[in-house]
Amino acid sequence: MRKSLAALPAIREAVQAYSGVDAAENMVREIVENSLARTVGAFQRVTEALFERVPGSRSIHRRKNVFQSIAEGSELWRVTIGKRYDDLLTPAEMADLTRFFQQRHLLAHCEGIVDQEYITKSGDQTYAVGQRLVVRVEVVHRTVNLVSKLTDELRKLM
Repeated sequence: MRKSLAALPAIREAVQAYSGVDAAENMVREIVENSLARTVGAFQRVTEALFERVPGSRSIHRRKNVFQSIAEGSELWRVTIGKRYDDLLTPAEMADLTRFFQQRHLLAHCEGIVDQEYITKSGDQTYAVGQRLVVRVEVVHRTVNLVSKLTDELRKLM
């Protein structure tokens, strides 16, 4: 993900030369948004694999893609190993991770249009219902860093 984001200036320049400024900005926006989605998806997959290693975890019923929900995934870890995500991350990190996962949800299921559920679950008061979410490169970098840290902390507990 980091390499894809680092290539954005070159991609922007190439697309702009070929198709113009609007096409270039649209392409960059799509790459950034897809990078956020892919980061959450990668976290889902790695936590599923780690969870399967926990003795007795296979007998615990869980819904598909449960680790895309910070609250539900955290609770599953508490039940199996006695630690929740907020035991492994700071309050500020937890708030950011929750907001970023909710942003991924908006992009995947609401075309990035903010709804009241997003505001309530994420605590993000910077948007009003009906606005289009804007995902910045820095958000994707922060998400990658947070899921890497959380994954590393979970591995230490195994």
